[in-house]
Formats: sequence, structure tokens, C-alpha cells
Amino acid sequence: MTSNHFSFKTDPLVCPIILEFLIDPIFGITMGMTRGMTKRMKWRHIVWIAVRHFAVKRDRLGLSFMTIISVFGVTIGVAALIVVLSVMGGFEAELKRKMLVGRPHLELISATHPTAGFSLKQYPLSLFEKIYPEASTIEPFTQADVVVKRRKMMSPIELYGIDPDQKGHNWGFSNSIVEGDIADLKKLHKLKYATDAVGSKGLPGIIVGEDLAMQLGADVGDELTVLSPQLNSGTILGGGTISRRFALVGKFRSELFNFDLRWAVTSIDEGRKFLPDYDESLDQERYVTGVAIDFKDPMDIDKYSGRIKNRSDVKDIKTLTWQEVNKSLLFALKLEKFAMGSILMLIVLVAAFSISGTMMMMVFHKRNEICCLRSLGMSKKDVTRLFLTHGAVIGVLGIVFGFIVGLGLCTLIYFRHDISLPEGVYVLKALPVRFLPVEYLVIAAAALLLIIVSAIYPAVTAARQDPGTGLRYE
Repeated sequence: MTSNHFSFKTDPLVCPIILEFLIDPIFGITMGMTRGMTKRMKWRHIVWIAVRHFAVKRDRLGLSFMTIISVFGVTIGVAALIVVLSVMGGFEAELKRKMLVGRPHLELISATHPTAGFSLKQYPLSLFEKIYPEASTIEPFTQADVVVKRRKMMSPIELYGIDPDQKGHNWGFSNSIVEGDIADLKKLHKLKYATDAVGSKGLPGIIVGEDLAMQLGADVGDELTVLSPQLNSGTILGGGTISRRFALVGKFRSELFNFDLRWAVTSIDEGRKFLPDYDESLDQERYVTGVAIDFKDPMDIDKYSGRIKNRSDVKDIKTLTWQEVNKSLLFALKLEKFAMGSILMLIVLVAAFSISGTMMMMVFHKRNEICCLRSLGMSKKDVTRLFLTHGAVIGVLGIVFGFIVGLGLCTLIYFRHDISLPEGVYVLKALPVRFLPVEYLVIAAAALLLIIVSAIYPAVTAARQDPGTGLRYE
């Protein structure tokens, strides 16, 4: 007798099958139909044997250890995927939220001269209110690239002109003011240290980002000079604005680094003076760069953006959505999420190779039992199903444990907020987490598929075992 023989009395793999085959013909139909020794095994038998494969003898503890390592590898891969994708999903959700707060959902601008704008007398706000009755806010605005200066400090910025009565809700100015008030933009303000009659009489107000004020060394009540770099000789001869003095009347903090450092806001009448080719007729025609519109469902912005394309009364107007403005950033987020998911899936792939090796070892150690089952009537297909099921059981165990570990870590991060991010590097203060049920199902399906594919070769190898050769010396 060889050292790797099995015993009919003690081997848990074969004895219950033999007993059922002996009892079934005597007692008739027990599981739905009478089964002979040559009939196909029921799935419950295959699953039962696959689970019993995890019980090994003392002299084969290495096989059990390899199985544990395989399950552990799948667990680590699945948990890593869940945590990383959840964190990246949190980053994406937070950035989108800040995009929607810091930019209008939809901008209506001139199709022929985007920077020059259009007249509100030609295209009144009431027209856009009829086109977009679902809009929550509609605000006209001006936008110009300028340079702001205080003493020897200078910085290029975007200057927005808004209606102070509407408070700039579309850009989030109303909720981000930390000093002053947007209503202060409607009146003139005296400087703290006036050096001439103009400063004593009063200057128009301007509100800047907190980071920009810090960079310029300016405080509320100080004077700022705004320069227009878009001037040419014709504009200067025509009376265009070269520079204009403002009184700093407030600061805002949007928690978006580029916005707080590069944005400033003033009244729409003052902002209009920095439009290209400015003259007094632009004030009379109420020229603006565009009209900003917000909706309650900004994720469905596409259904709003195409609404004015076929209208003859706004043929010179085009749309610009928040998705188009942040197109490169949104694409980078999707690409990074896909790349990280693909790289981390390699961990599961390596674990699948480990499962394949473990199952090949199991086929070698249990070749006599396999031959016995084949001689009892188990078909090659049933043997293949048996080992595929065994691989699937390993995969399901690893996936379940991976979900427990991954979701546990995500829940801990979500509620504890212990992992803080360095200020000035990220726009978020703590590591964000977003639970993604659909992505989790994709992870589970992909991991299980890889594991089943890795179990195909061992299963086919086991099915090819010759019963006569395996039992010749038993």
C-alpha cells in the first residue's frame, strides 16, 4: 500500500457518496429522482465535496497553508480596491461639489465675441427666464483678465462684475464672505489712509480672495489698483480704462486655492469698464460678458445646454457648461480612477495565480480520491465542476473577507476623520470617502471571474485522471 492511499472508513471525501449510492436504490426517490452509480452527481454533492477539500490530514498541512495564503491574497486585493476606489470616489465627489459651488452650472455667452459680450437690452434676462423656467438663479456678469496692484506687489487675476443685489450666488460669493458684505459694492468707500481728494471722496469697492489679500499684504480699507492689460492704442485714444482705483471692502474664502488667489469681484458697472473696446455706449446698452444660470439638478446639465441651439431669438448666444469648463480635470479624475483600479486588480490576479498553484497541488495529492470518484460514476464534467466550485469557494471566501476589511476601513475613515491632509496641497482638510455599491459589485464580479478562470486548468487536469491508473495499486 502506498503512503498516499485513502481509507474507505476514514476518508471524508468518498464515504458519504458511497453510502448514498447504496441507499438510494433501496429507498427509491430521496432527492427528486433515483440515482445510479453512473448518473450525474447533483450540485449539492459537488459543493459538499468542494467544501470538504478544505479539511486536510496532518501530513498535508502545507496544502491548507497554501489555501489560507490564497484566500488572504484575494482578501488583500479586494480590500485595497474597495478602499482606494472609495477614497478616490470621495475626492471626485468633493471636487465636483466645489466646482458646482465655485462656478455657474451654465453660462450663456456671445457666440461671435465671447470676451466682448452682448447687450442686455437686446437679450433681456426675462428672455432667459422663459427659456429656463427650471433655473434657480439667473445673474448677469462681466469677466476680465486684469492685474491687481498694491504698492510694489502685483498679481494677475480674474475680475468678476456682478449685481450686488443678487449677491453672486452662482459663484458662491454670498456664502464665502469672511469680511465685509457684497452689498458694500454698491457704494463708494473712503480709504483708511487717503492721500488725495479722490481717496477722501470715496472709491468703488472690490472684494478679493483671502489668499490674494495675504499675497498683496492688503486689508479691508486699503487701496488696490486694477490695471487692464488688454488695451491698445485705439482703446486708449477712445477713452478706454487703463487703470482704476478701488477700496478693498471685503474678503472671501472658497477653500479652492486657485479661486482664492486669482479671483476678485466688484459691481457689474465697474466690471464693465474692463471689457474690451469699452466706451460709454456699453454702459447705456448694459453690456455683459454673459449670463450665469444655476439649476437644482446640475448633473443633468446636458438637457439644458442644447435648449437654445435651434431658437432664432438667441442665435448669437452659445452655452458653456460647468463640465466643459472643468473638462480636463474631470477626465483626469476618471483616468486616475481607472488606472488605480486596474493596477490594484493585479493583486487579485496574483492571488488567482496562487489559487491555481494551490489547486494543482490538491489535484496531485487527491488523485487517488479523484480516480475513486470517477470509478463510482462521476463524469469528467462533474470532476471539472467540482474543482471549479472549489476555486469559486476560495474566491468567495476571499471576496467576503475583503469586503469586511475594506468596508470596515472605509467606515472608520468616514466617521473618524483622523487622516488629515496637508494644507496648501489639497483643497480638502481630511481624507474623503464615498461608498460606491455599483463599483463594489464590479470588483466582486471581476475578482470571482479571475479566480474561476485560474481554476480552469487544474479542473481540466483533474478531469483527465485515468481511474484505472490511479487505482491500480490500491
